[in-house]
Amino acid sequence: MRTLVAVFTPLAAALIGCSDATSSLTGGLVEITIEQALTSQTTSAGTFQMSGSVVDAGSTIEELTFGGPLDRSPVPVTFVRTLTGRQGTLTLRGSARISFTSPTVGTLDGEWTVEAATGQYAAMRGTGTLSGRADFGTTPPSASLAYSGSVKK
Repeated sequence: MRTLVAVFTPLAAALIGCSDATSSLTGGLVEITIEQALTSQTTSAGTFQMSGSVVDAGSTIEELTFGGPLDRSPVPVTFVRTLTGRQGTLTLRGSARISFTSPTVGTLDGEWTVEAATGQYAAMRGTGTLSGRADFGTTPPSASLAYSGSVKK
């Protein structure tokens, strides 16, 4: 179970936004919520909703890399997350730490940066922090994440 927890932790790791067809993107604060589940030991998939200066919703996938022993909390994780919304895609890169609060539950905290963007978001840049909770006692393991930050276009 510990291995599964460590593998799932990074998926709790990062994300930023897109815009709906009626919004004018210039920048501001964003909040992104993610619900996801592990699809392998190093990948996850799920959905996102973004609110604030940019509003969008869609799907997300993530690739994770663990940077230390999985049996020593906190476990460092790096990730690349792709958000696919109605107006384009955002690729986020970041790092996080997972701290185990029980044998099957961990909390996450970390940072993210917009690495690339396409479509309506092609010029978007941004940074922020993330927090979340991962439950490795479910099948498949799942996580709820919250990203906060600011973006500019």
